[in-house]
Amino acid sequence: MSKTKSERHHWWPECVSARWADDAGGVTWLLPDGGERRARPDAFGVIGNGHYIKLSRTAGEATVWDQNFEDEFQDADAQFPGVISWLEGLEFEARPGGDRRARFQPQPATEEQFRRMAESLTSLAIRSPMTREAAVSIAERLRGPLPERERNTLITANLRDMHRRAMRAVSERGKATAIFSPDCEFIFGDGFYHNLTSGSMAPASPRILAPLTPRLAVLYAIPQRYTVEPRLSTLVISAEETAALNKVVQIYAREALFYRADRPEITEEFQRGKHLTFSSSRNFVEDIVHDMPGVPDRDTSLNFLDDMLAGRPRG
Repeated sequence: MSKTKSERHHWWPECVSARWADDAGGVTWLLPDGGERRARPDAFGVIGNGHYIKLSRTAGEATVWDQNFEDEFQDADAQFPGVISWLEGLEFEARPGGDRRARFQPQPATEEQFRRMAESLTSLAIRSPMTREAAVSIAERLRGPLPERERNTLITANLRDMHRRAMRAVSERGKATAIFSPDCEFIFGDGFYHNLTSGSMAPASPRILAPLTPRLAVLYAIPQRYTVEPRLSTLVISAEETAALNKVVQIYAREALFYRADRPEITEEFQRGKHLTFSSSRNFVEDIVHDMPGVPDRDTSLNFLDDMLAGRPRG
C-alpha cells in the first residue's frame, strides 16, 4: 500500500499572519500560563495534515478514499491580501463621544467585493482550532476521548464541506463593519467570536468578528432584520472598546493568543485553557451588530429566557 506525504496546512493563512509581524519580523504567541514564544508569522497557525482526510488505521498508509481538501480554501487565500488592502483603504473617521450608532460611516461596496470579504472571513472561521474542536466535541461527549487518528479523521471529515455550505448561506447577504483601532492593537487567537461551528448546517444568522491586522478587525453578521444598504460601514473605536473586543478573543481562544506589540493582560477566561462562549446573545459584540446602520435595536421581549438559561436574577 502506498505511503501518504505529510503536509503543513495553515489555519491562520500566511498572507494574514504576515500582517502581524513586528519590526524584528516576529510575532509573539502568548500561552494561558503567561509564557511566551516568538517566531516568524508563517511558523504559527500550522496543523499537520489539517485538511487531509486519512482513513487508514496505520500511520503513513494511504487509501483510495483519502482526500486532501486544502484547495477548498485556495480562492479565499488568493483574494485575502486584496480584501485586507481594500478594507484598509476605506474611509475611517474618528467620531469620539456620543452614541455609537452615530459613529458608523457608510461605505460603498460592490456585490463582488462584499462576497470576497465574506468568503475570506468564513474560511478563517472554519479553519480555526475552535471549529476543529467543535467538530469532534459531540462524539467525545458521547464516547469519551478518542484515539488520535480516529479523532483527526472525524474532524477533517466534518470540516470538508463546511466552507462551501457556509458560503451558500452567506453569499452577498448581510452587514459588515470594518473596525479601526488607532490607539491600541487588536490580538488574534486560536478561537475568536463566530458561530460557524456546526458541520451539518450553517447558522441562520451567521456572526464573525475577526481581527485581520493589529489595527483592523471586521464584524460580519446576517441579522434577523435589516435593510440591505448600506451593506458596509466603518467604525473607529476607542482604546476601551478595543480592550473589550480583545477580551472577547480571550474568551473564545484556548491555547494561543497572538500579538504584535501590545501585550494583553491575560484574563481568567483564557487561563482556563478552553474555548468558551458567551452564555447569551446579550454581549458587547451583539451590541455593535445592533448599532450598525440599517439594523434595528435588539428585541428585548425574550430577555427573561436568557436570564433563566444563564441563571441570572431578574430585575
